[in-house]
Amino acid sequence: MKRINNKKIVGMTLVGAVILVAILGLVNKGGLMGKSQEAEVSVKVSVETKVMKPEKIEDYIKLSSKIQAENEVAVYPKVSGTVTKVNVNLGDVVKAGDVLFEIDDSTYQLQASQASAQLSAAKANYDMNVGANLENQVQQLQTSVDSYQIQYDDLKKDLESSESLYKMGAVSKKDLDALRSNTEKAKLQLVSAKDSLARAKEKTIGATKAASQASIQQAAATSDSASLQLGYTKVTAPIDGVISSFGITEGMMVSAQTQGITIVNNEKLKLSFNVSDDYINRIAEGSKVYVNISAVSDKTYEGTVAHLSPAANSTTMLYPVEVSLNQVDATVKPGMFASVKLVIDKKDQVMCLPLNSIIDKGGERYVFTINAQNIVEKKIVKTGISNEESIEVIEGIKTGDQVVIKGQSFVKEGDAVDIATEE
Repeated sequence: MKRINNKKIVGMTLVGAVILVAILGLVNKGGLMGKSQEAEVSVKVSVETKVMKPEKIEDYIKLSSKIQAENEVAVYPKVSGTVTKVNVNLGDVVKAGDVLFEIDDSTYQLQASQASAQLSAAKANYDMNVGANLENQVQQLQTSVDSYQIQYDDLKKDLESSESLYKMGAVSKKDLDALRSNTEKAKLQLVSAKDSLARAKEKTIGATKAASQASIQQAAATSDSASLQLGYTKVTAPIDGVISSFGITEGMMVSAQTQGITIVNNEKLKLSFNVSDDYINRIAEGSKVYVNISAVSDKTYEGTVAHLSPAANSTTMLYPVEVSLNQVDATVKPGMFASVKLVIDKKDQVMCLPLNSIIDKGGERYVFTINAQNIVEKKIVKTGISNEESIEVIEGIKTGDQVVIKGQSFVKEGDAVDIATEE
Protein backbone atom coordinates (compact mmCIF):
# COMPACT_ATOMS: atom_id res chain seq x y z
CA MET A 1 0.00 0.00 0.00
CA LYS A 2 1.26 3.52 -0.95
CA ARG A 3 1.76 5.90 2.01
CA ILE A 4 0.52 9.50 1.89
CA ASN A 5 2.95 12.26 2.89
CA ASN A 6 1.35 14.14 5.82
CA LYS A 7 3.54 17.21 5.22
CA LYS A 8 2.13 17.65 1.72
CA ILE A 9 -1.44 17.48 3.03
CA VAL A 10 -0.78 20.14 5.65
CA GLY A 11 0.82 22.40 3.03
CA MET A 12 -2.10 22.13 0.69
CA THR A 13 -4.52 22.91 3.52
CA LEU A 14 -2.67 26.06 4.47
CA VAL A 15 -2.65 27.33 0.87
CA GLY A 16 -6.39 26.74 0.58
CA ALA A 17 -7.02 28.54 3.81
CA VAL A 18 -5.06 31.56 2.66
CA ILE A 19 -7.06 31.72 -0.57
CA LEU A 20 -10.35 31.41 1.35
CA VAL A 21 -9.36 34.20 3.72
CA ALA A 22 -8.51 36.41 0.75
CA ILE A 23 -11.86 35.75 -0.90
CA LEU A 24 -13.76 36.45 2.32
CA GLY A 25 -11.81 39.65 2.73
CA LEU A 26 -12.79 40.84 -0.66
CA VAL A 27 -16.42 40.01 -0.04
CA ASN A 28 -16.35 41.75 3.32
CA LYS A 29 -14.75 44.76 1.75
CA GLY A 30 -17.53 44.89 -0.84
CA GLY A 31 -20.16 44.62 1.88
CA LEU A 32 -18.70 47.59 3.70
CA MET A 33 -18.86 49.86 0.57
CA GLY A 34 -21.03 52.99 0.86
CA LYS A 35 -24.34 53.53 -0.94
CA SER A 36 -22.84 56.09 -3.31
CA GLN A 37 -20.13 53.67 -4.34
CA GLU A 38 -22.76 50.93 -4.83
CA ALA A 39 -24.83 53.20 -7.15
CA GLU A 40 -21.74 53.85 -9.19
CA VAL A 41 -21.36 50.21 -10.11
CA SER A 42 -25.15 49.37 -10.47
CA VAL A 43 -26.44 48.75 -14.02
CA LYS A 44 -29.22 51.01 -15.37
CA VAL A 45 -32.15 49.34 -17.13
CA SER A 46 -32.65 50.27 -20.78
CA VAL A 47 -36.24 51.05 -21.76
CA GLU A 48 -38.08 52.06 -24.91
CA THR A 49 -40.43 55.01 -24.70
CA LYS A 50 -43.10 56.77 -26.69
CA VAL A 51 -43.53 60.55 -26.72
CA MET A 52 -47.26 61.16 -26.48
CA LYS A 53 -49.15 63.15 -29.09
CA PRO A 54 -52.79 63.14 -30.27
CA GLU A 55 -53.72 60.38 -32.73
CA LYS A 56 -56.67 58.23 -33.73
CA ILE A 57 -57.75 54.81 -32.54
CA GLU A 58 -60.35 52.37 -33.88
CA ASP A 59 -62.14 49.58 -32.08
CA TYR A 60 -63.23 46.67 -34.25
CA ILE A 61 -64.55 43.13 -34.22
CA LYS A 62 -63.06 40.28 -36.21
CA LEU A 63 -65.18 38.34 -38.68
CA SER A 64 -64.69 36.13 -41.70
CA SER A 65 -66.33 36.03 -45.10
CA LYS A 66 -65.83 35.18 -48.76
CA ILE A 67 -65.28 37.59 -51.60
CA GLN A 68 -68.28 37.91 -53.91
CA ALA A 69 -68.88 39.71 -57.18
CA GLU A 70 -71.17 42.66 -56.57
CA ASN A 71 -72.79 41.93 -59.91
CA GLU A 72 -73.21 38.23 -60.72
CA VAL A 73 -75.95 37.00 -63.04
CA ALA A 74 -77.15 33.50 -63.90
CA VAL A 75 -78.38 33.47 -67.51
CA TYR A 76 -81.53 31.45 -68.25
CA PRO A 77 -83.10 31.04 -71.72
CA LYS A 78 -86.54 32.64 -71.94
CA VAL A 79 -87.81 30.23 -74.60
CA SER A 80 -87.48 26.50 -75.15
CA GLY A 81 -85.77 24.86 -78.08
CA THR A 82 -82.64 23.29 -79.51
CA VAL A 83 -79.34 25.17 -79.33
CA THR A 84 -78.13 25.77 -82.87
CA LYS A 85 -75.05 27.95 -82.24
CA VAL A 86 -72.69 28.69 -79.32
CA ASN A 87 -70.60 31.87 -79.51
CA VAL A 88 -68.61 31.90 -76.22
CA ASN A 89 -66.59 29.72 -73.85
CA LEU A 90 -65.69 29.59 -70.16
CA GLY A 91 -63.54 32.58 -69.15
CA ASP A 92 -64.51 34.78 -72.11
CA VAL A 93 -65.00 38.49 -71.50
CA VAL A 94 -68.38 39.68 -72.78
CA LYS A 95 -70.24 42.95 -73.08
CA ALA A 96 -73.91 43.49 -72.30
CA GLY A 97 -75.90 42.59 -75.42
CA ASP A 98 -73.40 40.10 -76.83
CA VAL A 99 -75.11 36.96 -78.20
CA LEU A 100 -74.03 34.00 -76.06
CA PHE A 101 -75.89 31.26 -77.93
CA GLU A 102 -78.82 30.82 -80.32
CA ILE A 103 -81.92 28.63 -80.22
CA ASP A 104 -83.75 27.19 -83.28
CA ASP A 105 -86.18 29.99 -84.26
CA SER A 106 -88.23 28.33 -87.04
CA THR A 107 -91.37 27.87 -84.86
CA TYR A 108 -91.08 31.38 -83.46
CA GLN A 109 -90.66 32.84 -86.97
CA LEU A 110 -93.95 31.19 -88.01
CA GLN A 111 -95.77 32.47 -84.93
CA ALA A 112 -94.50 35.98 -85.55
CA SER A 113 -95.67 35.87 -89.18
CA GLN A 114 -99.13 34.65 -88.19
CA ALA A 115 -99.50 37.32 -85.55
CA SER A 116 -98.43 40.01 -88.02
CA ALA A 117 -101.07 38.80 -90.50
CA GLN A 118 -103.78 38.93 -87.81
CA LEU A 119 -102.82 42.50 -87.01
CA SER A 120 -103.08 43.49 -90.66
CA ALA A 121 -106.55 41.88 -90.89
CA ALA A 122 -107.74 43.72 -87.79
CA LYS A 123 -106.62 47.04 -89.27
CA ALA A 124 -108.34 46.30 -92.58
CA ASN A 125 -111.55 45.37 -90.77
CA TYR A 126 -111.40 48.62 -88.85
CA ASP A 127 -111.02 50.66 -92.02
CA MET A 128 -113.96 48.85 -93.63
CA ASN A 129 -116.39 49.06 -90.70
CA VAL A 130 -115.62 52.53 -89.53
CA GLY A 131 -115.24 53.82 -93.07
CA ALA A 132 -117.78 52.60 -95.66
CA ASN A 133 -120.55 50.94 -93.54
CA LEU A 134 -120.77 53.59 -90.89
CA GLU A 135 -120.64 56.31 -93.48
CA ASN A 136 -123.66 54.77 -95.27
CA GLN A 137 -125.65 54.65 -92.02
CA VAL A 138 -124.93 58.26 -91.27
CA GLN A 139 -125.72 59.28 -94.84
CA GLN A 140 -129.17 57.63 -94.67
CA LEU A 141 -129.99 59.42 -91.44
CA GLN A 142 -128.75 62.69 -92.86
CA THR A 143 -131.05 62.22 -95.90
CA SER A 144 -134.05 61.82 -93.56
CA VAL A 145 -133.09 64.97 -91.70
CA ASP A 146 -132.79 66.89 -94.97
CA SER A 147 -136.22 65.63 -96.15
CA TYR A 148 -137.97 66.61 -92.92
CA GLN A 149 -136.21 69.94 -93.00
CA ILE A 150 -137.62 70.70 -96.51
CA GLN A 151 -141.09 69.57 -95.51
CA TYR A 152 -141.03 71.68 -92.38
CA ASP A 153 -139.72 74.72 -94.20
CA ASP A 154 -142.48 74.47 -96.84
CA LEU A 155 -145.26 74.09 -94.24
CA LYS A 156 -143.86 76.97 -92.21
CA LYS A 157 -143.90 79.18 -95.28
CA ASP A 158 -147.51 78.14 -96.11
CA LEU A 159 -148.53 78.83 -92.52
CA GLU A 160 -147.13 82.34 -92.64
CA SER A 161 -149.07 83.05 -95.91
CA SER A 162 -152.28 81.53 -94.53
CA GLU A 163 -152.08 83.64 -91.39
CA SER A 164 -151.94 86.78 -93.55
CA LEU A 165 -154.88 85.60 -95.68
CA TYR A 166 -156.82 84.69 -92.51
CA LYS A 167 -156.56 88.26 -91.32
CA MET A 168 -158.05 89.39 -94.63
CA GLY A 169 -160.83 86.73 -94.35
CA ALA A 170 -159.54 84.74 -97.31
CA VAL A 171 -158.79 81.57 -95.26
CA SER A 172 -161.05 79.92 -92.72
CA LYS A 173 -159.97 79.31 -89.14
CA LYS A 174 -160.44 75.58 -89.61
CA ASP A 175 -157.99 75.49 -92.52
CA LEU A 176 -155.50 77.66 -90.60
CA ASP A 177 -155.62 75.38 -87.54
CA ALA A 178 -155.09 72.29 -89.70
CA LEU A 179 -152.06 73.89 -91.33
CA ARG A 180 -150.64 74.82 -87.94
CA SER A 181 -151.07 71.24 -86.75
CA ASN A 182 -149.30 69.84 -89.83
CA THR A 183 -146.45 72.33 -89.40
CA GLU A 184 -145.99 71.34 -85.76
CA LYS A 185 -145.92 67.65 -86.68
CA ALA A 186 -143.29 68.31 -89.36
CA LYS A 187 -141.21 70.18 -86.77
CA LEU A 188 -141.38 67.25 -84.34
CA GLN A 189 -140.39 64.83 -87.10
CA LEU A 190 -137.40 67.04 -87.97
CA VAL A 191 -136.24 67.21 -84.33
CA SER A 192 -136.57 63.42 -83.99
CA ALA A 193 -134.57 62.83 -87.19
CA LYS A 194 -131.81 65.15 -85.96
CA ASP A 195 -131.67 63.32 -82.60
CA SER A 196 -131.36 59.98 -84.41
CA LEU A 197 -128.51 61.33 -86.51
CA ALA A 198 -126.69 62.66 -83.44
CA ARG A 199 -127.10 59.38 -81.54
CA ALA A 200 -125.82 57.42 -84.52
CA LYS A 201 -122.74 59.55 -84.70
CA GLU A 202 -122.06 59.39 -80.95
CA LYS A 203 -123.06 55.82 -80.07
CA THR A 204 -123.11 53.61 -83.13
CA ILE A 205 -119.96 54.98 -84.67
CA GLY A 206 -118.21 55.25 -81.29
CA ALA A 207 -119.09 51.69 -80.28
CA THR A 208 -118.03 50.29 -83.62
CA LYS A 209 -114.78 52.19 -83.47
CA ALA A 210 -114.11 50.98 -79.93
CA ALA A 211 -114.74 47.36 -80.85
CA SER A 212 -112.56 47.60 -83.94
CA GLN A 213 -109.81 49.35 -82.03
CA ALA A 214 -109.92 46.69 -79.31
CA SER A 215 -109.42 44.03 -81.96
CA ILE A 216 -106.44 45.93 -83.33
CA GLN A 217 -104.92 46.32 -79.88
CA GLN A 218 -105.30 42.62 -79.13
CA ALA A 219 -103.77 41.66 -82.47
CA ALA A 220 -100.92 44.14 -81.89
CA ALA A 221 -100.22 42.66 -78.45
CA THR A 222 -100.13 39.16 -79.92
CA SER A 223 -97.78 40.35 -82.67
CA ASP A 224 -95.48 42.08 -80.15
CA SER A 225 -95.38 38.96 -77.99
CA ALA A 226 -94.52 36.76 -80.95
CA SER A 227 -91.75 39.16 -82.00
CA LEU A 228 -90.42 39.20 -78.44
CA GLN A 229 -90.37 35.39 -78.30
CA LEU A 230 -88.54 35.36 -81.61
CA GLY A 231 -85.96 37.77 -80.22
CA TYR A 232 -85.43 35.53 -77.18
CA THR A 233 -84.02 32.81 -79.44
CA LYS A 234 -80.80 34.82 -79.36
CA VAL A 235 -79.66 34.62 -75.73
CA THR A 236 -77.62 37.72 -74.85
CA ALA A 237 -75.38 38.82 -71.96
CA PRO A 238 -77.31 41.03 -69.52
CA ILE A 239 -74.15 42.62 -68.07
CA ASP A 240 -70.48 43.23 -68.85
CA GLY A 241 -68.27 40.60 -67.27
CA VAL A 242 -66.51 37.26 -67.47
CA ILE A 243 -68.18 33.89 -68.01
CA SER A 244 -67.52 32.01 -64.77
CA SER A 245 -69.61 28.90 -65.51
CA PHE A 246 -70.72 27.48 -68.83
CA GLY A 247 -72.69 24.36 -69.71
CA ILE A 248 -74.27 24.95 -73.13
CA THR A 249 -73.48 22.83 -76.17
CA GLU A 250 -74.87 22.79 -79.69
CA GLY A 251 -77.76 20.37 -80.12
CA MET A 252 -78.86 20.33 -76.48
CA MET A 253 -82.46 21.12 -75.52
CA VAL A 254 -82.89 24.13 -73.25
CA SER A 255 -85.83 25.72 -71.47
CA ALA A 256 -86.56 28.52 -69.03
CA GLN A 257 -85.30 26.23 -66.22
CA THR A 258 -81.87 25.67 -67.80
CA GLN A 259 -79.08 27.59 -66.03
CA GLY A 260 -76.33 27.25 -68.55
CA ILE A 261 -74.18 30.35 -68.02
CA THR A 262 -73.08 32.58 -65.16
CA ILE A 263 -71.47 35.97 -65.75
CA VAL A 264 -69.55 37.86 -63.05
CA ASN A 265 -68.33 41.42 -63.10
CA ASN A 266 -65.12 41.54 -61.05
CA GLU A 267 -64.77 45.29 -61.27
CA LYS A 268 -66.90 45.64 -58.15
CA LEU A 269 -66.50 43.14 -55.32
CA LYS A 270 -68.30 42.73 -52.03
CA LEU A 271 -68.50 40.47 -49.00
CA SER A 272 -71.29 39.58 -46.61
CA PHE A 273 -71.45 38.53 -42.97
CA ASN A 274 -73.75 38.65 -39.94
CA VAL A 275 -73.43 40.58 -36.68
CA SER A 276 -75.22 40.23 -33.36
CA ASP A 277 -77.47 42.78 -31.70
CA ASP A 278 -74.48 43.86 -29.57
CA TYR A 279 -72.94 45.54 -32.61
CA ILE A 280 -75.70 46.36 -35.10
CA ASN A 281 -76.34 49.79 -33.56
CA ARG A 282 -72.62 50.57 -33.49
CA ILE A 283 -72.30 50.51 -37.28
CA ALA A 284 -74.02 52.28 -40.16
CA GLU A 285 -73.80 52.62 -43.92
CA GLY A 286 -70.33 53.98 -44.60
CA SER A 287 -68.66 52.33 -41.59
CA LYS A 288 -65.06 51.33 -42.36
CA VAL A 289 -63.96 47.73 -42.83
CA TYR A 290 -60.42 46.31 -43.13
CA VAL A 291 -60.04 43.18 -45.25
CA ASN A 292 -57.10 40.78 -45.52
CA ILE A 293 -57.00 38.05 -48.17
CA SER A 294 -54.20 35.62 -47.33
CA ALA A 295 -54.44 33.88 -50.70
CA VAL A 296 -53.35 37.11 -52.40
CA SER A 297 -50.91 38.94 -50.10
CA ASP A 298 -50.46 40.56 -46.70
CA LYS A 299 -51.96 43.78 -48.06
CA THR A 300 -54.92 45.22 -46.18
CA TYR A 301 -57.81 46.40 -48.34
CA GLU A 302 -60.43 48.86 -47.19
CA GLY A 303 -64.17 48.56 -47.62
CA THR A 304 -67.31 50.32 -46.46
CA VAL A 305 -70.62 49.03 -45.17
CA ALA A 306 -73.02 49.38 -48.10
CA HIS A 307 -76.16 47.75 -46.70
CA LEU A 308 -77.32 46.40 -43.37
CA SER A 309 -80.58 44.72 -42.53
CA PRO A 310 -83.02 46.55 -40.25
CA ALA A 311 -84.21 43.20 -38.86
CA ALA A 312 -82.50 40.04 -37.63
CA ASN A 313 -82.71 36.76 -39.52
CA SER A 314 -85.58 34.79 -37.98
CA THR A 315 -83.46 31.62 -37.77
CA THR A 316 -80.02 32.87 -36.69
CA MET A 317 -81.18 36.08 -34.94
CA LEU A 318 -78.21 37.83 -36.55
CA TYR A 319 -78.24 40.92 -38.75
CA PRO A 320 -76.97 40.55 -42.35
CA VAL A 321 -74.39 43.15 -43.42
CA GLU A 322 -73.01 43.76 -46.92
CA VAL A 323 -69.70 45.51 -47.59
CA SER A 324 -68.35 47.03 -50.81
CA LEU A 325 -64.60 46.66 -51.38
CA ASN A 326 -62.64 49.69 -52.56
CA GLN A 327 -59.80 49.68 -55.10
CA VAL A 328 -59.00 45.97 -55.20
CA ASP A 329 -56.67 44.62 -57.89
CA ALA A 330 -57.21 41.84 -60.39
CA THR A 331 -55.62 39.23 -58.10
CA VAL A 332 -58.63 39.39 -55.77
CA LYS A 333 -61.31 37.06 -57.08
CA PRO A 334 -64.78 35.91 -55.99
CA GLY A 335 -64.70 32.89 -53.69
CA MET A 336 -61.48 33.83 -51.86
CA PHE A 337 -61.54 33.65 -48.06
CA ALA A 338 -61.24 37.02 -46.27
CA SER A 339 -60.46 38.05 -42.70
CA VAL A 340 -62.51 41.10 -41.75
CA LYS A 341 -62.10 43.81 -39.14
CA LEU A 342 -65.35 45.78 -38.81
CA VAL A 343 -64.83 49.16 -37.13
CA ILE A 344 -67.45 49.63 -34.40
CA ASP A 345 -65.97 52.73 -32.74
CA LYS A 346 -63.28 55.32 -33.46
CA LYS A 347 -61.82 58.42 -31.86
CA ASP A 348 -59.52 61.13 -33.21
CA GLN A 349 -57.00 63.33 -31.39
CA VAL A 350 -56.67 61.15 -28.30
CA MET A 351 -53.75 59.69 -26.33
CA CYS A 352 -52.98 56.09 -27.32
CA LEU A 353 -50.48 53.49 -26.11
CA PRO A 354 -49.55 49.94 -27.08
CA LEU A 355 -51.90 47.61 -25.26
CA ASN A 356 -49.23 45.82 -23.20
CA SER A 357 -47.69 49.05 -21.89
CA ILE A 358 -50.53 49.41 -19.35
CA ILE A 359 -49.75 47.70 -16.02
CA ASP A 360 -52.72 46.30 -14.13
CA LYS A 361 -51.72 45.47 -10.56
CA GLY A 362 -53.30 45.68 -7.13
CA GLY A 363 -56.52 47.17 -8.47
CA GLU A 364 -54.61 49.98 -10.18
CA ARG A 365 -53.93 50.66 -13.83
CA TYR A 366 -50.78 52.67 -14.38
CA VAL A 367 -47.88 53.41 -16.67
CA PHE A 368 -44.30 54.52 -16.09
CA THR A 369 -43.12 57.83 -17.51
CA ILE A 370 -39.58 59.22 -17.70
CA ASN A 371 -38.90 62.76 -16.47
CA ALA A 372 -36.21 65.16 -17.64
CA GLN A 373 -33.63 63.53 -15.33
CA ASN A 374 -34.37 60.07 -16.79
CA ILE A 375 -36.05 59.03 -13.53
CA VAL A 376 -39.06 56.70 -13.59
CA GLU A 377 -42.40 58.13 -12.40
CA LYS A 378 -45.62 56.21 -11.88
CA LYS A 379 -48.84 57.59 -13.41
CA ILE A 380 -52.30 56.20 -12.62
CA VAL A 381 -54.35 56.14 -15.83
CA LYS A 382 -57.93 55.73 -16.95
CA THR A 383 -58.46 53.95 -20.27
CA GLY A 384 -61.09 54.00 -23.02
CA ILE A 385 -61.60 52.01 -26.22
CA SER A 386 -59.01 49.52 -27.40
CA ASN A 387 -58.17 47.02 -30.10
CA GLU A 388 -55.73 44.15 -30.25
CA GLU A 389 -52.77 46.52 -30.56
CA SER A 390 -53.57 49.86 -28.91
CA ILE A 391 -55.58 51.37 -26.09
CA GLU A 392 -56.92 54.88 -25.48
CA VAL A 393 -55.76 56.70 -22.33
CA ILE A 394 -58.43 59.11 -21.12
CA GLU A 395 -56.69 60.41 -17.97
CA GLY A 396 -53.21 60.30 -16.46
CA ILE A 397 -50.94 61.34 -19.33
CA LYS A 398 -50.72 64.31 -21.67
CA THR A 399 -49.08 65.45 -24.87
CA GLY A 400 -45.28 65.40 -24.57
CA ASP A 401 -45.12 62.79 -21.80
CA GLN A 402 -42.47 60.12 -22.36
CA VAL A 403 -44.13 56.77 -21.56
CA VAL A 404 -42.28 53.48 -21.16
CA ILE A 405 -43.63 50.97 -23.68
CA LYS A 406 -40.90 48.33 -23.40
CA GLY A 407 -39.02 47.32 -20.27
CA GLN A 408 -41.71 48.51 -17.86
CA SER A 409 -41.68 45.15 -16.07
CA PHE A 410 -38.05 45.69 -15.01
CA VAL A 411 -38.30 49.16 -13.47
CA LYS A 412 -39.98 50.79 -10.53
CA GLU A 413 -40.75 54.36 -9.53
CA GLY A 414 -37.57 56.30 -8.76
CA ASP A 415 -35.26 54.19 -10.91
CA ALA A 416 -32.79 55.89 -13.21
CA VAL A 417 -32.94 54.42 -16.68
CA ASP A 418 -31.28 54.54 -20.05
CA ILE A 419 -33.59 55.27 -22.99
CA ALA A 420 -32.75 52.81 -25.74
CA THR A 421 -35.03 54.17 -28.40
CA GLU A 422 -37.65 56.85 -28.47
CA GLU A 423 -40.66 57.23 -30.74
